[in-house]
Amino acid sequence: MPPLLHLERSYPKLRASGYDENNFSPSTGGPLVDGTYNCIAWAAEDVHHRFWWPSTGNSKGHWPWCVTRSVDVPCFVSAFYCLGYVRCANSRVEVGYDKVALFAIHISRMKRQVPVKLNQFADWTPTHMARQLRDGNWTSKCGGREDITHYTLDALESYIRSDAYGCPVLYMKRPIPLPWLVRFFQWLFWKMESIF
Repeated sequence: MPPLLHLERSYPKLRASGYDENNFSPSTGGPLVDGTYNCIAWAAEDVHHRFWWPSTGNSKGHWPWCVTRSVDVPCFVSAFYCLGYVRCANSRVEVGYDKVALFAIHISRMKRQVPVKLNQFADWTPTHMARQLRDGNWTSKCGGREDITHYTLDALESYIRSDAYGCPVLYMKRPIPLPWLVRFFQWLFWKMESIF
Protein backbone atom coordinates (compact mmCIF):
# COMPACT_ATOMS: atom_id res chain seq x y z
CA MET A 1 0.00 0.00 0.00
CA PRO A 2 1.24 3.52 -0.64
CA PRO A 3 2.26 5.55 2.40
CA LEU A 4 -0.33 7.81 4.00
CA LEU A 5 1.65 11.02 3.67
CA HIS A 6 -1.03 13.17 5.35
CA LEU A 7 -0.72 11.03 8.50
CA GLU A 8 3.09 10.99 8.34
CA ARG A 9 3.07 14.82 8.27
CA SER A 10 0.78 14.97 11.31
CA TYR A 11 2.65 12.31 13.30
CA PRO A 12 6.41 12.65 12.68
CA LYS A 13 7.35 9.34 14.38
CA LEU A 14 4.86 7.26 12.42
CA ARG A 15 7.01 6.44 9.39
CA ALA A 16 10.06 5.40 11.43
CA SER A 17 7.97 3.32 13.85
CA GLY A 18 6.12 1.56 11.05
CA TYR A 19 2.42 1.23 10.32
CA ASP A 20 -0.07 -0.36 7.95
CA GLU A 21 -3.39 0.93 6.71
CA ASN A 22 -6.26 -1.39 7.55
CA ASN A 23 -7.96 -2.52 4.32
CA PHE A 24 -11.48 -2.12 5.70
CA SER A 25 -10.99 1.41 6.95
CA PRO A 26 -11.77 4.25 4.59
CA SER A 27 -11.64 7.83 5.74
CA THR A 28 -15.07 8.57 7.24
CA GLY A 29 -15.09 12.30 7.89
CA GLY A 30 -16.36 14.30 10.84
CA PRO A 31 -19.04 13.81 13.50
CA LEU A 32 -21.96 15.38 11.66
CA VAL A 33 -21.95 12.80 8.87
CA ASP A 34 -24.09 9.69 9.43
CA GLY A 35 -22.07 6.49 9.77
CA THR A 36 -18.87 8.18 10.89
CA TYR A 37 -16.80 7.04 13.82
CA ASN A 38 -13.59 8.19 15.46
CA CYS A 39 -10.71 6.84 17.52
CA ILE A 40 -12.77 6.62 20.71
CA ALA A 41 -15.45 4.50 19.00
CA TRP A 42 -12.70 2.40 17.38
CA ALA A 43 -11.04 1.81 20.77
CA ALA A 44 -14.45 0.95 22.28
CA GLU A 45 -15.09 -1.47 19.40
CA ASP A 46 -18.39 0.24 18.69
CA VAL A 47 -19.70 -1.85 15.81
CA HIS A 48 -22.45 0.68 15.06
CA HIS A 49 -19.94 3.26 13.89
CA ARG A 50 -20.97 6.18 16.00
CA PHE A 51 -18.77 9.19 16.63
CA TRP A 52 -17.88 9.09 20.36
CA TRP A 53 -17.15 12.38 22.08
CA PRO A 54 -18.42 13.81 25.38
CA SER A 55 -19.09 17.34 24.12
CA THR A 56 -22.51 18.84 24.63
CA GLY A 57 -24.50 21.23 22.48
CA ASN A 58 -25.02 20.71 18.75
CA SER A 59 -22.59 17.81 18.43
CA LYS A 60 -23.96 14.39 17.49
CA GLY A 61 -21.32 12.77 19.67
CA HIS A 62 -22.29 9.51 21.36
CA TRP A 63 -21.31 8.97 24.99
CA PRO A 64 -22.30 6.38 27.61
CA TRP A 65 -25.48 7.59 29.27
CA CYS A 66 -24.10 6.89 32.76
CA VAL A 67 -21.11 9.26 32.41
CA THR A 68 -21.23 13.03 32.76
CA ARG A 69 -20.11 14.75 29.55
CA SER A 70 -16.94 16.80 29.89
CA VAL A 71 -13.78 16.82 27.81
CA ASP A 72 -11.29 15.81 30.47
CA VAL A 73 -9.23 12.74 31.33
CA PRO A 74 -11.43 11.50 34.23
CA CYS A 75 -14.50 11.58 31.96
CA PHE A 76 -12.81 9.30 29.39
CA VAL A 77 -11.67 6.94 32.15
CA SER A 78 -15.24 6.78 33.49
CA ALA A 79 -16.62 6.04 30.00
CA PHE A 80 -14.28 3.08 29.62
CA TYR A 81 -15.05 1.89 33.16
CA CYS A 82 -18.60 1.50 31.82
CA LEU A 83 -17.18 -0.81 29.14
CA GLY A 84 -15.49 -3.03 31.75
CA TYR A 85 -12.01 -1.50 31.67
CA VAL A 86 -9.91 -0.67 34.73
CA ARG A 87 -6.69 1.32 34.90
CA CYS A 88 -3.48 -0.63 34.64
CA ALA A 89 0.19 0.22 34.99
CA ASN A 90 1.56 -0.24 31.47
CA SER A 91 1.00 -1.04 27.81
CA ARG A 92 2.60 -4.51 27.82
CA VAL A 93 0.58 -7.41 26.45
CA GLU A 94 -1.22 -9.37 29.17
CA VAL A 95 -2.65 -12.76 28.25
CA GLY A 96 -6.42 -12.77 28.69
CA TYR A 97 -6.85 -8.98 28.55
CA ASP A 98 -7.76 -6.30 26.01
CA LYS A 99 -5.99 -2.97 26.50
CA VAL A 100 -6.55 0.62 25.41
CA ALA A 101 -4.34 3.68 25.75
CA LEU A 102 -5.60 7.23 26.24
CA PHE A 103 -3.59 10.06 24.67
CA ALA A 104 -3.77 13.59 26.01
CA ILE A 105 -1.89 16.84 25.48
CA HIS A 106 -0.85 19.44 28.02
CA ILE A 107 -2.30 22.93 27.50
CA SER A 108 1.21 24.22 26.73
CA ARG A 109 1.31 21.83 23.71
CA MET A 110 4.79 20.83 24.88
CA LYS A 111 6.02 17.49 26.19
CA ARG A 112 5.44 17.31 29.95
CA GLN A 113 5.80 14.69 32.64
CA VAL A 114 2.61 12.64 32.74
CA PRO A 115 0.69 12.87 36.04
CA VAL A 116 0.05 9.72 38.07
CA LYS A 117 -3.30 10.54 39.69
CA LEU A 118 -6.52 11.40 37.86
CA ASN A 119 -6.99 14.63 39.82
CA GLN A 120 -3.64 15.90 38.47
CA PHE A 121 -4.84 16.04 34.83
CA ALA A 122 -6.56 19.44 35.04
CA ASP A 123 -4.16 20.97 32.48
CA TRP A 124 -4.45 18.05 30.03
CA THR A 125 -6.96 17.52 27.21
CA PRO A 126 -7.83 14.04 25.88
CA THR A 127 -7.08 13.75 22.17
CA HIS A 128 -6.98 10.12 21.06
CA MET A 129 -7.35 6.47 22.03
CA ALA A 130 -5.64 3.38 20.65
CA ARG A 131 -6.57 -0.29 21.10
CA GLN A 132 -4.05 -3.07 21.53
CA LEU A 133 -4.23 -6.06 19.21
CA ARG A 134 -3.57 -9.63 20.37
CA ASP A 135 -0.06 -9.57 18.85
CA GLY A 136 0.91 -6.49 20.90
CA ASN A 137 0.61 -3.98 18.05
CA TRP A 138 -1.84 -1.11 18.30
CA THR A 139 -4.70 0.03 16.11
CA SER A 140 -6.03 3.57 15.79
CA LYS A 141 -8.60 5.54 13.88
CA CYS A 142 -6.84 8.82 13.13
CA GLY A 143 -9.73 11.23 13.70
CA GLY A 144 -12.09 10.92 10.73
CA ARG A 145 -9.21 9.57 8.66
CA GLU A 146 -8.02 6.00 8.07
CA ASP A 147 -7.70 3.18 10.60
CA ILE A 148 -4.12 2.02 10.94
CA THR A 149 -2.08 -0.61 12.74
CA HIS A 150 1.00 0.94 14.34
CA TYR A 151 3.78 -1.04 15.94
CA THR A 152 4.47 1.29 18.86
CA LEU A 153 2.31 3.66 20.86
CA ASP A 154 4.75 6.54 20.52
CA ALA A 155 4.29 6.40 16.72
CA LEU A 156 1.37 8.84 17.19
CA GLU A 157 3.07 11.04 19.77
CA SER A 158 3.01 14.63 18.54
CA TYR A 159 2.96 18.20 19.86
CA ILE A 160 2.57 21.80 18.65
CA ARG A 161 0.34 21.15 15.57
CA SER A 162 -3.38 21.75 15.92
CA ASP A 163 -4.05 18.03 15.28
CA ALA A 164 -1.37 16.85 17.73
CA TYR A 165 -2.23 13.98 20.06
CA GLY A 166 0.34 14.59 22.78
CA CYS A 167 1.33 11.26 24.29
CA PRO A 168 -0.18 8.18 25.95
CA VAL A 169 -1.07 9.20 29.51
CA LEU A 170 -2.77 6.09 30.87
CA TYR A 171 -3.68 2.51 30.07
CA MET A 172 -6.77 0.44 30.79
CA LYS A 173 -7.53 -3.27 30.49
CA ARG A 174 -10.47 -5.68 30.68
CA PRO A 175 -10.79 -9.47 30.55
CA ILE A 176 -11.18 -10.72 26.97
CA PRO A 177 -14.59 -12.46 27.45
CA LEU A 178 -16.16 -9.19 28.63
CA PRO A 179 -16.41 -7.50 25.18
CA TRP A 180 -19.22 -9.82 24.08
CA LEU A 181 -21.34 -8.70 27.00
CA VAL A 182 -20.45 -5.05 26.38
CA ARG A 183 -21.29 -5.38 22.67
CA PHE A 184 -24.71 -6.77 23.59
CA PHE A 185 -25.40 -3.74 25.80
CA GLN A 186 -24.08 -1.37 23.10
CA TRP A 187 -26.46 -2.97 20.63
CA LEU A 188 -29.32 -2.75 23.12
CA PHE A 189 -28.68 0.97 23.83
CA TRP A 190 -28.27 1.64 20.10
CA LYS A 191 -31.67 0.05 19.48
CA MET A 192 -33.22 2.12 22.27
CA GLU A 193 -31.67 5.32 20.86
CA SER A 194 -33.04 4.58 17.39
CA ILE A 195 -36.56 4.01 18.78
CA PHE A 196 -36.62 7.25 20.76
